[in-house]
Amino acid sequence: MSNQQQSNQIPGVPEGWEVDHVNRIGEVGEHCISDHGEPVLLRYRTAGRVCIIRKIEKPATYRPFKDAEEFRPHRGRWWYRDDKDGSRRHFPPASYSDKMHGGSVWQHRFETCFFDDGTPFGVEIDE
Repeated sequence: MSNQQQSNQIPGVPEGWEVDHVNRIGEVGEHCISDHGEPVLLRYRTAGRVCIIRKIEKPATYRPFKDAEEFRPHRGRWWYRDDKDGSRRHFPPASYSDKMHGGSVWQHRFETCFFDDGTPFGVEIDE
């Protein structure tokens, strides 16, 4: 067995993974625990029952754009905000000027707006 930390109280589940199903037939494309305690992608349907595991996906975190230059790569994207009456207003791609809008626009947009794919109006933070 691997010397990696264990999770979910089941022997062999490495840190960063969690148990999806215990004791069932594994299907192609799922992960199970190898004899060495490592996650293994199943390339064929298992003949016996295995512990199916999945990687724990950490949600992305965001922060406001710091200025118009940082926003530049995103200015071609549509965005929206939900109004107080519950309606959703969509806005076309736009460019911004720090002189025209001031620094507070970035924090305000981050708190109230989203791009059309649902991501926050800001920059993803790599952790």
